Amino acid sequence: MYAALQADRNLNHPSPVGMLIVTRLIVDADKVAEKINSMAGRRVAAAHHSEHKLTTSEMAEFDVLVITHAAFRDAAEAFGRHAPERWNVFYHWSRGTRSLIVVDEALANAVDHNAVTSSDLDVVLRAIPHELRAQHPLALTALEKLKSYLDRKERDQEPGSALSRMLWGEGAPAYVEQIRGLRGVLKTTAFDLTLFNAEAQDTVDGILEDVEVMLDSYAYYYRSGAQHSLNSSRYLIPRGMPGIVILDATANSNVLYELLEEARAGAVSVVPVPRGIRNYSNVTLHVARTTAGLGKSKMKDTKHLRIPRLVHEVAKEVGQGRKVFMCVHKLAKDLLETFNTKEMPLSIGWWGAVDGKNDWADCDVAVIFGLPYMDPRRAIGSVLAVNGPQDNAWLQSPPPYNEHANIPDMLAIRDVAASVVQAINRVRCRRIVDCSGRCEKTDVYIVLPKDWRGDTVLEHIHLNMPGIHAVPWDFEPDGPKVYAPRCSSANEAVIGLMRDRKRGAVPMSHVQRELSLSNRQMARVKEDLAKDTSKITAALREEGVIYRVEGRGRGSKSYLLKAA
Repeated sequence: MYAALQADRNLNHPSPVGMLIVTRLIVDADKVAEKINSMAGRRVAAAHHSEHKLTTSEMAEFDVLVITHAAFRDAAEAFGRHAPERWNVFYHWSRGTRSLIVVDEALANAVDHNAVTSSDLDVVLRAIPHELRAQHPLALTALEKLKSYLDRKERDQEPGSALSRMLWGEGAPAYVEQIRGLRGVLKTTAFDLTLFNAEAQDTVDGILEDVEVMLDSYAYYYRSGAQHSLNSSRYLIPRGMPGIVILDATANSNVLYELLEEARAGAVSVVPVPRGIRNYSNVTLHVARTTAGLGKSKMKDTKHLRIPRLVHEVAKEVGQGRKVFMCVHKLAKDLLETFNTKEMPLSIGWWGAVDGKNDWADCDVAVIFGLPYMDPRRAIGSVLAVNGPQDNAWLQSPPPYNEHANIPDMLAIRDVAASVVQAINRVRCRRIVDCSGRCEKTDVYIVLPKDWRGDTVLEHIHLNMPGIHAVPWDFEPDGPKVYAPRCSSANEAVIGLMRDRKRGAVPMSHVQRELSLSNRQMARVKEDLAKDTSKITAALREEGVIYRVEGRGRGSKSYLLKAA
């Protein structure tokens, strides 16, 4: 509405205001442009993205240009490298500059994280043809030295030795220039497909980009268990860019904004949400607390016991006739799909593919199971991207943030809290239904750790959802095996499992284990796969997957082969 009104004002105003709107997804960009044009009664807005590219002159004719987060991030990164051409294509229009830039949803990737391991560097060194090595001696020297450092750390690791160490705090331009030149040459080099797969060129370029960023700024060493890596990060909205407005409903939970307010005093500010805008008194939050792990690794090890216990308990709590949205770790989504029944239909989302979506807006129950803990390196990198490189003392013992945690730990858990609030608000509680800001009655079920981290997440749910009513939920994720009704067909789960797989063969025994299928269920899946006209065969074919059986009888082997 604001954009449509602004476009009308621009018609006869001597100082027109052009707008640039940045959305998370392509589909959102199209919807925003369509809605603005509908309200304006004429075509004043256009979406520009990979599926609908406009020329520079076409973009310049519209009062409102809508692009994606990815395009904005790339343009901002180029601006920071003193190459503003890509940014200016979006920023300039036929009547001046777009002085109002609005980013819808938080810029989740505003901090670019870079990491390489010894095996990464080995891939790159093996990929560089002999004839190119002499042309880029500094690049070769840098890559070999970095690999040698990591190899030595892996070989000579001492128990209790420092988990992190700053390696350098400023860039080396000559090395950066040669790495960049090497990247350019390798992008046009045909790799031997008998030695490298089809994605090798992109893989090598991504690793070299990480090394380039490190050599251009700072790098630190980090050890997590047996994994050793070199790391760096950068904040991709550089100083000097025009001001932007970020619409982030959970900004008060994001420590990164607090760091930016301090580091860029006067240039960054978080505007408090006015009181009384929303009232979540119709939402009941059912909270279970546990000492068991809720991260991805723990869920991978326990999902076959936990998912049936969860479905059984939720069915008992909510009864029939409810629309249930479940947000889980991606590795559990396909197993959960096998419990999607007519008696309790489930709409399933997973961390990393939830924020900003309206797919579940009609659901009256939300279940949050498993928490998207941030990689410690990303938390450290986020702080360093804003505040700059720190010394070894800081890395090995970051300063406290409050009585419970240091700055990276608090940044990480409040990132979890913001993700949880985003996930909860995918269901119908996102919609206001009266002038007091209330929503329709909604039930939310969540399992939180029984420590300060769980307390922090709960605190920020209340902060971001004023009026929400919390009650205890008597549920423990681990315990005796329980039975929960399962879908009569596992075909949808098999399709989902293969959709996310990389190319290659997947034995049917692996499919059976991943989805906890009985022999009878597995036999039905194989029976359908053997039919060329079945729905599962057609759906898998669209994903580039075919079913193969080798041999006969007990000695036969069956697998799904993904070609692309």
